Amino acid sequence: MIKHYVKVALRLIKRSFLFSSINMLGFVFGMAAAFLIYLWVVDELTYDDCFPEANRIYRTIEVKREPSGEIKESPSTIRSLTKVFREEFPQVENATAIKYGDLHTLETESHKKISGEEAYVDSAFFRIFPFPVTEGNPEHITDHPDNIILSETMARKMFGSSPAVGQKLTYSGYGRENIYNVVAVVKIPPKSHIRFDIAYPMDSYGRGMAGYSWDRFRENIHVYIKMKAGDGGKMYEKELKSMSRALGKFGEKRTLLRFQSIRDIHLHTTFSDSCIKNHGNMATIYLFTALAILVIFMGAFNFTTLSTARASMRYKEIGVRKITGAKRKTLISQFLSESLVQAFISLVLALALTELMLPLFNKFMDTEISLRLSWAVFFYILFGIVGVGCLAGSYPAFYLSSINPLLAFKGGRKTGRKGGLIKGLVCVQFVIALTLMLLTAIVFKQLHYMQNKDLGLNRENIVSIYTSLWYKVAGFKQELLRNPNVKSISMGAPIGSFIEGSSSGDGSLVRWTNIDGQEDSLKMVTVFADGDFINTFGLELIKGKLLESDFEKYWGDRNPDIVINEAAWKGMKVADPIGMELQVNSWSKARVVGVVKDFNFQSLREKIKPAFLYYTPEALSHLHIKIAPEHRQETLKFIQKKFEEMAVQDDLFVKDFSYQFFSDVLNKNYAKEQQQSRMLLFFTVLAIVIAMLGVFGLVALSTTQRTKEIGIRKVNGAHSDRIVKMFCREYLRWVGVAFVIACPLGYFFMHRWLSEFAYQTAISWWLFVLSGAIIAGITLLTVFGQTWRKASQNPVESLRYE
Repeated sequence: MIKHYVKVALRLIKRSFLFSSINMLGFVFGMAAAFLIYLWVVDELTYDDCFPEANRIYRTIEVKREPSGEIKESPSTIRSLTKVFREEFPQVENATAIKYGDLHTLETESHKKISGEEAYVDSAFFRIFPFPVTEGNPEHITDHPDNIILSETMARKMFGSSPAVGQKLTYSGYGRENIYNVVAVVKIPPKSHIRFDIAYPMDSYGRGMAGYSWDRFRENIHVYIKMKAGDGGKMYEKELKSMSRALGKFGEKRTLLRFQSIRDIHLHTTFSDSCIKNHGNMATIYLFTALAILVIFMGAFNFTTLSTARASMRYKEIGVRKITGAKRKTLISQFLSESLVQAFISLVLALALTELMLPLFNKFMDTEISLRLSWAVFFYILFGIVGVGCLAGSYPAFYLSSINPLLAFKGGRKTGRKGGLIKGLVCVQFVIALTLMLLTAIVFKQLHYMQNKDLGLNRENIVSIYTSLWYKVAGFKQELLRNPNVKSISMGAPIGSFIEGSSSGDGSLVRWTNIDGQEDSLKMVTVFADGDFINTFGLELIKGKLLESDFEKYWGDRNPDIVINEAAWKGMKVADPIGMELQVNSWSKARVVGVVKDFNFQSLREKIKPAFLYYTPEALSHLHIKIAPEHRQETLKFIQKKFEEMAVQDDLFVKDFSYQFFSDVLNKNYAKEQQQSRMLLFFTVLAIVIAMLGVFGLVALSTTQRTKEIGIRKVNGAHSDRIVKMFCREYLRWVGVAFVIACPLGYFFMHRWLSEFAYQTAISWWLFVLSGAIIAGITLLTVFGQTWRKASQNPVESLRYE
């Protein structure tokens, strides 16, 4: 019986190839797009599953209440906690710490110099995080302070296909030379939140500074614990309270700890976490999942619409089957099997299309997803064939099986809600397409607004290079300024630090004494810069004088000058801030010498924060160079040449030359929006294509069914254009209804999305008009292309139809 149903289904596809192709194309496009998103969502949700027993591993998060009452969380804490957790809490199986560092340049024995991101780990690190080992044994890293471990990528850069274990690498700096021994090479899984190129023993950090204790040092140090297997690896509620107060053993009574599962780090980190570079976004997952479901159902709507509309062409077939004894249950099984066969063929084609599109999708989404047989893939296939197939074919099956055979042989038509259902499904498709178009339009409009808004500083033609040089800067700057295409140079923190404010998190309290003799305070963000920063970035000085950056004076004068922005001036609520002394940190005061116009050093999602420019040489590791737009490549080659000359002369100077443009870094702030805009555009085009496939099929079927009507109208004097207008008017009515529904829906989603930004573009009326016009225009072209041929046909041929 099943074999018979499959044969009938295949014959039906062959007999009505046009309509069946439209049905299957909708499925193929929808399911291929949805499958790509499905694989991506599964990949995002399984981050850090590369580590065995990941459900038992937690990262410690410091939680403290600021004097202002604000609760602040930070993943950086002290490494001494690892000993406390191991020795005083029996439920903790093990504990470890990692300290993230900067770029480090190592030199091979063949004098090849490569820079990589460094990290410092303790003896338990590779037991809790067993990275795949390609060479050596990671356990030996703590056998000697000069042992190191390389990532597989770093090892291949340095030694190619030759073994790395046993090789000697040299680091020169701070007046000394260290020779390191490679003891292992590990592979860093792409879905690990922990990433490094070079791993050193934790005890080797800061060994050049004799007499200094690093046990309380917390900058970029993350502590992890692994719970024992009891209770499914869950945190023990009884001991949780005492564990959260572990910092009290070091005198920090007011700072608590909470424990974040490593599975939550990628998608559920809501605080500043600058050491982790690959955070995901749960809102993006929800958005893409919703889009995938929409396109699947649009393909299902097409199938339901066309199958129901085609019912009139199968009345006699149903009548014959019923008269020969076929029961309704048998007919329902037959029609559902036809739907499942088409769903199966569509799914095979969709899987093939998915495999073809995966390389492009991986490049687009910056992932390494592959199509492999797994439970996730099996679930999707099962849902695609049974779920969508039955859902799409259920209404036509029940509708066709209920036809009265007597009515079928008389040439009649079954009355009911068929017409209303078809129009409703077509309207739903138009509503989805219009809403997606509105969302896409506002995302692109906001992106254009953010990328072109006046930030109060120059964004173009500023190049940033990492040097690690915070002393003797003047000579190197003068060498570069000899080139007439180099306009200005500023020494400062990394671009990402002062753009995102990560150099001081969300800011810190700055205190001063007001005119009433009372202490006042304001939270400000520190922007580390030198005296050339204002000119290089084109800031507007509105009061006072520029920042000074005298290297020698800095070490003798502990009350340096600072320049504040307008937001800080307004927040301080003083008539004239020039000359005021501010307590900028626990050990230093500073004098306000100038005020600059507000400049946007953060993402436009946030309002401009009170900030001050502060000169401290130790924080200045980058050169920000403003160059002329002409001869850009020649200027970059000149900078590289001078860079390489300096790298030879100075041991501390970074050896690898790399640069980035300020404008590119700004655009990276909106990587999430750019990803969303591209994906929305893709799904919008896909939704329009699927909707128009449905309209194409319906119009083709309608003109076929109404061939005699068209012939009679022409015999009675109707012109071809009038007949075309009749069909166009019918479908435009559906577009109009969809437009009325989609406008408030689109406005709601547009307003909701824009609410994430402090600075927003306007929701313009022309976006709605343009979206409606595009959908109406595409619909008219589709209908016109199908009906004009039939309307222009000789009426004699039309009346001879069938």
